Amino acid sequence: MSRRNPVVVRNAHAQQGMTLIELMIALLLGTIVVVAASAVFLSNKQVYGTSETVGRLQENERVSFELMSRDLREAGGNPCSTSANLVSQLKSGDNTWWTNWASGLRGYGGNDTLPGTVNGSGAGQRVTGTDAVDIHLANDGNINVMLHDNPSANLVVNNVEGIATGDILLVCNMDYAFTFEVTQLNSAGGIAGIQHNGGSGGGTTGNCANEFQHVRDCSTGASGTHGYCFMVPNPTSVNPNCDKFSNSPASISRVTSSRWYIGNNGRGGRSLYRALVRNTSGTNTPNQVTPEEIAEGVTGMTIEYLSAGSNAYQAASLVGDWSRVIAARVNLTFEGTEGALSGSYIQGTDGAALSRSVSNVVALRNREGLL
Repeated sequence: MSRRNPVVVRNAHAQQGMTLIELMIALLLGTIVVVAASAVFLSNKQVYGTSETVGRLQENERVSFELMSRDLREAGGNPCSTSANLVSQLKSGDNTWWTNWASGLRGYGGNDTLPGTVNGSGAGQRVTGTDAVDIHLANDGNINVMLHDNPSANLVVNNVEGIATGDILLVCNMDYAFTFEVTQLNSAGGIAGIQHNGGSGGGTTGNCANEFQHVRDCSTGASGTHGYCFMVPNPTSVNPNCDKFSNSPASISRVTSSRWYIGNNGRGGRSLYRALVRNTSGTNTPNQVTPEEIAEGVTGMTIEYLSAGSNAYQAASLVGDWSRVIAARVNLTFEGTEGALSGSYIQGTDGAALSRSVSNVVALRNREGLL
């Protein structure tokens, strides 16, 4: 009887494939590895999304408070002196708008009307129920008065660069500050001049008189009893129409008004807006409001104000004299927004979008004399 070759038998066993059970075990182990790797990937992506959203919240917070604080700190400022007597030369000088400008800032509660800005759902329109604030200041101050030795309608200056007919300017020294409208520019013979004639002039508001009046009295017109003169070179022979005068340095700067509010951004969310505001309409409502989006995801704002002599912050409706406000406490609410990330990646464990509320106190630099 023949015997099997042991070598042949061993080769036959070596050529056998995987059994079904072995294949199933391998697939199971592979699936476990893939599921575990996927879980780690998804977890890391969720952590990344949350971290990215928190980072965007912090960045929006930093930008919002940094830019808004700059305006608030400078409220009521001018290049001369915050203690200078402010007199409006404008026809509309007695209306609410220019009275507010003299106070440096004016706050609005959530239900207060914001002149010139519409409440609504359109892009740039204000969100009802959120606070707002108007901030007024005169910046630049790079134009110097060279001569104004009689209360005429012409200021001799060192240059008129960047100034146009119809601009609202402020001329000031340590004693007085006047807001007025430019009606004409002169630059003949190397002598630059800014005119502020009475009447409609070159703009829509106009000045109430040709001469600067240190006591607002538009009914006196030219050569009134309260004429004021800047940069009088020889006080011993001053023009008799200069009821008051000075030969101390005087400068001219552009009047700026900015408005901060929460508005709809047209992308289904809310943003913090800063608007440049101008009023040359001769009414209480500004006729030029140009909004600019500052930071997205800012859903709410409340502002409280501290007045000199008080130890408690108050809502805008309780402030009696805006010229005595020395600090503002701004509370902003930020919410995660859908950009590169959406859905659960901008949400917290409660399923709602990540959000945070932050407060910042800003002291008004130009009110330090009230402390």
